[in-house]
Amino acid sequence: EVKSTPLACCDAATVRDDRDLLTFQIYYEDRVGENYFARHHERHAWYYFPRMKREEALLIQQWDSKTDAAKFALHSAFADPASPPDAPARESIEVRLVVVY
Repeated sequence: EVKSTPLACCDAATVRDDRDLLTFQIYYEDRVGENYFARHHERHAWYYFPRMKREEALLIQQWDSKTDAAKFALHSAFADPASPPDAPARESIEVRLVVVY
């Protein structure tokens, strides 16, 4: 069970790409990629997932080709003040996949 630094996701409908996101480049050995920093705004609606269990999974959309759908979801772990001070560090695994239909 996650007892510290839970995962949070921001409602994509509350993010304005042109105002809230700052693009930065990541240099790899064989390519250059892009990612984003998010600028804080009070309109952002964040939801978090405390005390997730080992058998639970959270699916986070990271890209969509539809123009009327969210392109991705801002997400982050955060220091939860409700976590016990002696809580064990969070362990997690990330798996990425592509769905084509």
